[in-house]
Amino acid sequence: MRGSIRQRSKGSWQLIFDLGRDESGQRQQKFMTFRGTKAEADKKLRETLQQMETGGYVEAGKETVGSFMQRWLKDYAATNTAPRTSDGYRGIVKRYVDPAFGSVLLTRLTPRHVQGLYTGMLERGLSPTTVLQTHRVLREALTHAVRWGLLSRNVTDAIDPPRKATREMTPMDEEQARRFMEAVEDSEWGLPFKVLLYTGLRRSELTGLKWSNIDLERAALSVTQTVQRLKGKGLVDMDPKSPRSKRRVSLPSSAVAALRQQRSKQAAQRLLAGPAWLGHDYVFTTAEGRPIAPDRLSAAFQRISNSLGFKNIRLHDLRHTHATLMLKMGIHPKIVSERLGHASIGITLDTYSHVLPGLQEAAAEAFEEALSVHS
Repeated sequence: MRGSIRQRSKGSWQLIFDLGRDESGQRQQKFMTFRGTKAEADKKLRETLQQMETGGYVEAGKETVGSFMQRWLKDYAATNTAPRTSDGYRGIVKRYVDPAFGSVLLTRLTPRHVQGLYTGMLERGLSPTTVLQTHRVLREALTHAVRWGLLSRNVTDAIDPPRKATREMTPMDEEQARRFMEAVEDSEWGLPFKVLLYTGLRRSELTGLKWSNIDLERAALSVTQTVQRLKGKGLVDMDPKSPRSKRRVSLPSSAVAALRQQRSKQAAQRLLAGPAWLGHDYVFTTAEGRPIAPDRLSAAFQRISNSLGFKNIRLHDLRHTHATLMLKMGIHPKIVSERLGHASIGITLDTYSHVLPGLQEAAAEAFEEALSVHS
């Protein structure tokens, strides 16, 4: 089977498939419209030809939303997104999209179907954030349906999804941070929580930390990978959240000293475990050398935080505490942004704007004091 491409207009292509000749000798062709670049049109042509030859091709008018979503998850999401992201997409499709209109023909999907899904989710008590995540997945998938020539328009463009509910951060103040560190100092969680508080690392960045990332002589650590739990795969090494998340973070002297003790303690554990030691070089491990599961960190933090009477403080708020206290101490926001691994200083300023009014007032007073004439 052969095919060819003809440009119809800017960004629009006609894919032509030669189906051979019928019983009367008449030439049979199939035509498909595709929107995108020429390279994308070429790729679509090759993929469709392969599907036709292997029997996997489905006429656009006969494909359901459910079958298309599964094809999109397999052909696009699985190869173009991180495994954790792809798993999240799959879960959203299974829980929300398929039950709502998975059996509806793709070409018969309307804005009313989509609006009904979102309304139903909110009525069942699901959060606006969950609805917005579902909208983003569905919109991305249907964008590819348009590019692949299966739809003429993306029906989600006609829908206004709810705004994401912003979860209020609850960082500790100086006194709470001191009480917390005193409470965990002699426990197995003392050092992990100290590193989180003193560096602003994310939970997965801490669990992915290896000794090869620690420079005790120069008092710094490097974030180069994470450890996260994936459904059906257990704990998996993964890249950090974004390119800017790969960073070098300076350590205070007390953290360096504690890490030296941890290395000696771990060497003793390795000898005790013998051949059972897995030896993957992680800084924080189980007795056999496996990395600590991120959810274990969260559970331990919540237990200790509750025992101290701290309300609505999550493990991730240690990161917010690090940033907030540094800004209150007068550390330049650019430095704080670099330590947190934010994509830009703008994200840092927006996230911690609640700290800035007091800093602005202090800066104004300091400037006036510097220029005042002393008698």
